[in-house]
Amino acid sequence: MRPFVPEAIEGLRSLFLGSKRGIRDVILLMIPQVIAVLAGLLTSILAARGLGPDDFGAYALVMSVAGIATVLSDLGIGQTAVRYASRAVSLRDFGGQLTILRWAFRLRLILSLLVTISLFIAAPFLARAFRIEGLAPLLRLGLLGGVFNALASVPNIYFQSMKQFERNTIVTVGQTLISFAGICIVAWFAIWSIQAVLVATLAGVGLGTIAFLLMVPRAALATGTEGFLPSGRRIRNLLRGPVQEIAPTEPGVEAAPGMFAGFNLVSMVFVMMVTRADVWMMGLLLTKHDLGIYNAASRFAMPLTIVLNAINAALWPRASATKSSRETLAMLGQTFRLSFIVAVFAVVYSVVAPLLAPVLFGQAYAASTTLGQVLSIRYALAILICPIGVIGYSFGMVRVYWWINLVQLIAVLVINLVFLPRIGPMASALALIANEIIGVSIAGSLIMKRIHTFQP
Repeated sequence: MRPFVPEAIEGLRSLFLGSKRGIRDVILLMIPQVIAVLAGLLTSILAARGLGPDDFGAYALVMSVAGIATVLSDLGIGQTAVRYASRAVSLRDFGGQLTILRWAFRLRLILSLLVTISLFIAAPFLARAFRIEGLAPLLRLGLLGGVFNALASVPNIYFQSMKQFERNTIVTVGQTLISFAGICIVAWFAIWSIQAVLVATLAGVGLGTIAFLLMVPRAALATGTEGFLPSGRRIRNLLRGPVQEIAPTEPGVEAAPGMFAGFNLVSMVFVMMVTRADVWMMGLLLTKHDLGIYNAASRFAMPLTIVLNAINAALWPRASATKSSRETLAMLGQTFRLSFIVAVFAVVYSVVAPLLAPVLFGQAYAASTTLGQVLSIRYALAILICPIGVIGYSFGMVRVYWWINLVQLIAVLVINLVFLPRIGPMASALALIANEIIGVSIAGSLIMKRIHTFQP
């Protein structure tokens, strides 16, 4: 019998060699996010010291509302477009790919304008709800980021569907560095204010968006034979999505693009509410100081969000292009083994890195240490289970994910409502841990049942 250690090493070697292209894409996708998190960490350190806990907490609320605009202008359209554009590319149907991209671009931009106008009008009411004077104009300024993200969405989808992650990396890195340069200017001249930080951030996002749009074929955005804005009789077709004849992974499993987008839209609304519930409810029930402590703690989870986003971005087009349940299951097994290895390192990071909170942010943020550990462990768990969620779409789980997300949202809201007044920001961190456990428990059991139905 061969010794266990050499056998394990050989197994790991085979695993990595078999996933060489996927690992390369994950690394490429991580590069701009690593730079972004380093720049974001330095920005947070500078802003936390320059603004103080109160204004740093208000800044977190502004960015949270801006994030809402971005999510509501997407609502699963991006994931749907990547899925079907990737399927079209795998079948060498490049005309179908561009049709999907144009549909996504029009729909996202229209939604972005509607959401931005709505939140622009609602800004004074939100400011009063959060009990922060002068917040309304800052909320309105932050909404520009949502419009820029909507414009940049189709170039991102195009690069993902073609698996051309190098170009995406170059532009995103430039975007981050421009924003960070603006923050450095603010710090150098000591002109700290929430408005100054927002302007510096938006400058980088805006310039990066322009670069993205110049790098994709014009046919991915519009054609001369198509009106950009839909006429009254074409609105229904726009919402339904383009018709695309693609063989499903299994009979009856694959939804049409419009139906997939519809289910995904509902899921994304609930997911967005889950991810924002912590900041919203702390804004309503706790103080700006508590928000500032929580915001600083959340920065330690940023490196793990980078890894999670990179894995999801590399896995999504690959899972979308699978043509049989056997191929999908093989990908699930291989990806889960890799994510387990990454999750082990993530847990070690989660325990150690947040210990630096008082050193990096100042002694006023000492309470961010334990919060940072819990928030980071949440992402370590998310990294472990992310292959299950992504590959579940190939087994028709888009039809049930929405109600799973609704159950998660209810659990998060209840935990925050009951425990925030008792244990403070830690309640929100624990609610996010519960969110991951509930999601994987329900989705995992349903996926296993579907796998058994496809296996002889």
